[in-house]
Amino acid sequence: MAEEESDQEAERLGEELVAIVESPPGPVGFRAAGDGRGGAGGGSCGVGGFGISSRDYCRRFCQVVEDYAGRWQVPLPQLQVLQTALCCFTSASASFPDECEHVQYVLSSLALSFFELLLFFGRDEFYEEPLKDILGSFQECQNHLRRYGNVNLELVTRIIRDGGPWEDPVLQAVLKAQPASQEIVNKYLSSENPLFFELRARYLIACERIPEAMALIKSCINHPEISKDLYFHQALFTCLFMSPVEDQLFQEHLLKTDCKSGIDIICNTEKEGKTMLALQLCESFLIPQLQNGDMYCIWELIFIWSKLQLKSNPSKQVFVDQCYQLLRTATNVRVIFPFMKIIKDEVNRISLSLNFK
Repeated sequence: MAEEESDQEAERLGEELVAIVESPPGPVGFRAAGDGRGGAGGGSCGVGGFGISSRDYCRRFCQVVEDYAGRWQVPLPQLQVLQTALCCFTSASASFPDECEHVQYVLSSLALSFFELLLFFGRDEFYEEPLKDILGSFQECQNHLRRYGNVNLELVTRIIRDGGPWEDPVLQAVLKAQPASQEIVNKYLSSENPLFFELRARYLIACERIPEAMALIKSCINHPEISKDLYFHQALFTCLFMSPVEDQLFQEHLLKTDCKSGIDIICNTEKEGKTMLALQLCESFLIPQLQNGDMYCIWELIFIWSKLQLKSNPSKQVFVDQCYQLLRTATNVRVIFPFMKIIKDEVNRISLSLNFK
């Protein structure tokens, strides 16, 4: 029943995507991201043979595909949505110029979405229907889209050909904690878009496959370029938070992380809905600063801590008590000012009766 419903959805999606090229173009005033002018963005993205600009087509295409993909919460029907979308886009793009930022954006988005969903499947399933048909369509479309030279699309095609996102022997060695030289691992990591490794790490963490996630994340942190991506440091803290026995490694990585980067990591963690982890991270950065009398980033850390503390426990009395506990660890009297401000702002108390030594 679900399969029949998925097929009907795919048919309706195809009809809706075909209708885009037959309908009038969007409003002239629409501006693409990063384009400061009206009209077609990036000079080379002109009007295709259908009478609609590639910019307007791509915008409306993304809206429709996101709507249909959002109707499913399981990977296979979502892959079928992307299959239909990629086939329709391949046909429509035949009239678009070879160099167009909007076409590149759509192709990269489709490739990354395909890759993310393929993480749910093992190599054996690649040779079974309906996944076999979906992957065949993807590779056929890539052959027609080769003129665009989209790196992400080409990379996903190669990964499909090699058996899937988990099948590389170097990756297998990393995940299984088998011996592999850092030089070989770095060469493999350099062969893909770092975002692909982020998606793998996110999948492993979501599945609570923490040892494998940590092995991959540590390899990425040891890579000279990928280590600059704060996500992997955030992911390592997440894994260590989920593995209390790794407290020493948590503290070691904390010492290696600058407070400015720590603030970004804390904010990103909170945006993902992990309030308690964000609060623990914030306290882990804040308390050593208080103990050392270091004012570096102290205002930002105290402000963020106040928001996280109240989000985790709305009690105003608990909030004031926690402020007092933190103040007791401080060795620099100047930290009283940010604490006074947050208590005044959050608790609405002008007169404070806190004693300091």
